[in-house]
Amino acid sequence: MPRLPSLSAMPGWCRIVLPLLAGAAILALVAAMLDRGQVIARLRQADPVFVALAILSVQPQIVLSALRWRFVSKRLGEPLAAGRAIGEYYLATLLNQVLPGGVAGDAVRVVRAAREGRDDRWTGRAGQAVVLDRLSGQLVLFATAGIGLLAAPFVFGVAPPGGRGLLVFLGAVAGIVGIGWLLARALGERAARFRAGFGPVLAEVFVRRGAFMVQAALSVAVVLAYFATFALAAMAVGAPLGLAGTLLLVPLVLLSMLLPVSVGGWGLREAAAAAILPVAGITADGAFAASVVYGIASLIGALPGVLVLARHAADGRRRAAA
Repeated sequence: MPRLPSLSAMPGWCRIVLPLLAGAAILALVAAMLDRGQVIARLRQADPVFVALAILSVQPQIVLSALRWRFVSKRLGEPLAAGRAIGEYYLATLLNQVLPGGVAGDAVRVVRAAREGRDDRWTGRAGQAVVLDRLSGQLVLFATAGIGLLAAPFVFGVAPPGGRGLLVFLGAVAGIVGIGWLLARALGERAARFRAGFGPVLAEVFVRRGAFMVQAALSVAVVLAYFATFALAAMAVGAPLGLAGTLLLVPLVLLSMLLPVSVGGWGLREAAAAAILPVAGITADGAFAASVVYGIASLIGALPGVLVLARHAADGRRRAAA
């Protein structure tokens, strides 16, 4: 049987067009299943004050993420100036919003940081800093999503807080722990080599000299800012989620954006919102509209990255002229 080519083996235009088409198709399919009149009405009547607040709430996401990246880079022996880290993060966030895969901006961060390195080892350290920075935020997002997955059925009354429902959830937790233990045993030798080679780096970035507290504080603050943006977007379209809905359900929606099959999470995020957020008592139409406003606010909030891109282009022209 012939094998399908992997995404990395496809031509460049395919890697761009396919995620665009996939996200657009999912978005159109979900919209077709909803009351489009209600969705359009909610978007047209969106409260501009809450939309503006949602855009403003994107700024601490980017600034705090940049400071986290700066902290990681410093721990790896290559400090970044705060202003430069913030500017680069605005550009990376913007690129991640508009390019397929959600990691193009991070790749640009690695390349630009590596260019300023003093030796070849800095290229590796630049990549490590970006990867560990993203890992820090995603660990917190996965943790909050896990809490939401376990707690939401009890908080919102989807499953009884005892009896069979409780046994199902405890069994799921036990299964996850068991699979993790089996994988650790199966990969024991490789895991030992990984710890020996990369363990000191992880310890320096996440554990030693108070690193855990700094990482936890910054990453939790960033993730809470994401939740605030979505909550404000929901309020803008008249579909308030409440505190429980924001903390327990929004992480599950945002987790869908990590799948690299769309552009900026469009389509996947709206499908997840329409499927999950009605548990909090809002309609699927309201959830879909809230997700659309969230996407727009996130994009507008990252637009200062255009100024950084323009500055880089101007610097390149000056170097070429010289």
